[in-house]
Amino acid sequence: MSDARPPRAVPKWLPPSHLIVALTLGAILFAVTLGKGVRDPDYFWHVIAGEYILSTGGVPDVDPFSFTWIGQPWTPHEWLSEVLIHGLVATLGEIGALAVFAAIPGATILLLALLLARLGVRTWAQAPVLALTAIVISPYATLRPQALSWLLLAVTVALLVSVQAVSRRRLVLVLPLFVLWANMHGLYIVGIGVVGAYGLFTLLGRTPLAEHRGWAIAAVGLAVLGAMLTPAGPLGVVYPLRYSQEWGLANIQEWQSPDFHSPAHWPLIALIVALILNGGRATPGWLQLIAYVGTVMALVALRNAPVAAVLATPTLALGLEDRLRAWRGSHRPASPRVASARRWMEVLAALAVVAGALIIFVPPALTRTASDQQVDAGYPVRAVNLLARDHPEARVLAEYGWGGYLIYRLYDQGGRVFVDGRNDMYAEQILDDYTAISRGDEGWERLADDYGVDALLFPPSQPITRGLAEAAGWCEAYRDDESVLLLRECPSP
Repeated sequence: MSDARPPRAVPKWLPPSHLIVALTLGAILFAVTLGKGVRDPDYFWHVIAGEYILSTGGVPDVDPFSFTWIGQPWTPHEWLSEVLIHGLVATLGEIGALAVFAAIPGATILLLALLLARLGVRTWAQAPVLALTAIVISPYATLRPQALSWLLLAVTVALLVSVQAVSRRRLVLVLPLFVLWANMHGLYIVGIGVVGAYGLFTLLGRTPLAEHRGWAIAAVGLAVLGAMLTPAGPLGVVYPLRYSQEWGLANIQEWQSPDFHSPAHWPLIALIVALILNGGRATPGWLQLIAYVGTVMALVALRNAPVAAVLATPTLALGLEDRLRAWRGSHRPASPRVASARRWMEVLAALAVVAGALIIFVPPALTRTASDQQVDAGYPVRAVNLLARDHPEARVLAEYGWGGYLIYRLYDQGGRVFVDGRNDMYAEQILDDYTAISRGDEGWERLADDYGVDALLFPPSQPITRGLAEAAGWCEAYRDDESVLLLRECPSP
């Protein structure tokens, strides 16, 4: 027997109070994201990859950007996002492109609000849940392809929730959805898992399609088929699993587990505690399952916190709605006059919050130049200016998070990097050698010679910049609070 209760109401659009909540949270996310500026270090190589694809007229299958992996296999599984990002930057500028991506988290919240309305969740139940979801997403919102996956993940869940026996044919939409998603970002693998969970519970007779199991199983097949329709072909379906390689898990912060001693991670623990206390109350089994899986993903890797928030939203809201209905059952409803006054207070409060967020966060973003934002974000702007002027074709071994920025600044002039944010592409040995050189481990000079490194670029705190390179004959060409540039060959006096 199905445990999936049908929606209490199926609104054509959001009720006014729901819309106020969703738009308010979306506007705050927009303002905060725009105010932060471009923070994702991979943004820079995404822009250049998009430009490369458009200029060559095809999606590359070998790496053109590094000197350690050049000509070796590369699967640009985010190629469509990269074309989109480059097109936005070329037409709207960096701030304009950021503004477009700053609207994506808000669109995700809006879609989740519509989903909750379909499930019969009223304003006072959905507002705190959506607010928590927005808070969890906020630190990760910037100009990055991953933001598109949050939206597409919400679309997937909303599509499955909306399916009833009479509307089962809409499951064919899974195919174009996953064709789009698989060419935009690797989190489509999570989407396949969501569709798979729905298919499993359908087989167990626990969804509205219990009498039409073939449609749910076909949806799983369509999701996998859609994920195969990329330049990488069928084998590309499993490509996102390369992100689990040992070096990335050990060295990239967002791939590590959250540190709950840090206040920045407290919203995530609040989400987890809320999910535990909720206990899956009044929630279909498949929605419970994906909420728990999303939480485990976030505990394994920080970057999955927004995924956990999106997947947990329906479960948390349904449980809270059920509790509020039980509590309010013994309370008299507000009079029409009180309800109207409350609605106006909600509108005025929402306008005040949105206006405050826009005033605080947006003007600084609009007045800063791209270079200013890069300096503020800790990129080695001045050191790379020197490289671009005097050594534009250098083979640079830079701090891992700066590799994409070096590609952005030097690729057109002939410069190449040792490694960059595409850790899934590089051989593990190259990444290990990068670590050995940056730490100045025994034998680092031989490794640098073997790779033909021309320049080293690291923060002043890195061991290699604290006398080790100079003792080996390298010259310090530039130093500031952000970076130290070391050259193999000393410039002529």
